Amino acid sequence: MDELNVAAQTYREIKRRIVELEYRLGERLSETRLASELGVGRSPVRSALARLKSEGWVAVSPQSGTFVKALTNNDIEEVTELRTVLEMHAARVAAARISQKDLDALQVAFDTLGPSIVAGRSELFIDLDKQFHLAIYKAAGNELVLDILVNLRDKVQWIRRACSVSVERVQDGFREIDSIFQELKKRDGEAAAEGMRRHIQNAAAFCRAIDPEAMATQPKGSLEVAV
Repeated sequence: MDELNVAAQTYREIKRRIVELEYRLGERLSETRLASELGVGRSPVRSALARLKSEGWVAVSPQSGTFVKALTNNDIEEVTELRTVLEMHAARVAAARISQKDLDALQVAFDTLGPSIVAGRSELFIDLDKQFHLAIYKAAGNELVLDILVNLRDKVQWIRRACSVSVERVQDGFREIDSIFQELKKRDGEAAAEGMRRHIQNAAAFCRAIDPEAMATQPKGSLEVAV
């Protein structure tokens, strides 16, 4: 494998481990340790960390080294602000453009997974939530908005995992996206957009209420909350 491919693969793997909390918030990441864990040289690790720093995933202290960035309320606010603007727009446009075929596919997903989610099977919400949001992004028909929102999902997933999970929040999240879905079926763009705004704001409010110390100690593989 050539040097560029090794560097790209190293970047993707370190980022995946950060997003999935295998590397915890605030954890120190040394080049030597990462090179050993990933079976690569220090050069691709150094390149990956520089890219991750530019994207806001890690922070560098001249005295202490490189650390996984801590999650702050400002991070939550920035992601929430961007999601609110773009996803409200996407929901508004998607209400007019989404195909009946896509609506039917979502209906099957809601009918299949909904009762179990309401009954407490929180883990099933993750796939439904992803399918639902992606269907809206695609139906909106704007490739630039689609690319931004798809790329933003890594940051959203990271925040979700750091915020941990509440069965009640997942159930609320399910009811929120089901309400948006009903407005999509009615082709009511304004109501769908308003429902999306409430959904995103409610998820952000849940995360703001989490103790930062608790965020830093979430167990590996924590279930994502409904964001």
